[in-house]
Amino acid sequence: MVAKIKNELGWQELVDLPELKIKKIRAKIDTGANLATLHARNLRVRRKDGIKYIYFDIPPLPGKKKNRIRKGELLGYKRIKSSDGLIEKRPYIKTTMILDGISKKIEITLTDRTNMEFHMLVGRKALGKRWLVDPSKSFKSTQKKKVAKKKVVKKKVAKKKVVKA
Repeated sequence: MVAKIKNELGWQELVDLPELKIKKIRAKIDTGANLATLHARNLRVRRKDGIKYIYFDIPPLPGKKKNRIRKGELLGYKRIKSSDGLIEKRPYIKTTMILDGISKKIEITLTDRTNMEFHMLVGRKALGKRWLVDPSKSFKSTQKKKVAKKKVVKKKVAKKKVVKA
């Protein structure tokens, strides 16, 4: 039997959610969580052509003030036991996640994570059996964090003229 080689992820990675127009969100890879969770506020359910949609606000981009409104088809509610031990009924949607260059359809619950460090958690079900998580590393996937390059400014140095006497 040949063992499959699995890609390695760190405990935090950058994730794209293209259907929600979210790029490079810093997510915690949480093997203790079952499902993926996204920070969402001001949840409201609307029905259109017999289908229930959930509209929600996500935080503004850096340097912007206005929340961004997103929507997804409401598939139902999941009972989730949060890290503080309380059971919460959360709405969930299905969307595409791109992690490590791989596109995958996942279920994602929506909840207010205002006081949390990460606006997204990626749980075991979203990870599947494709990756190994190295908790001592960060940003191991191919979707690397862009490092701002410092602009190097070269100063012109005036050459001294040597005058012979």
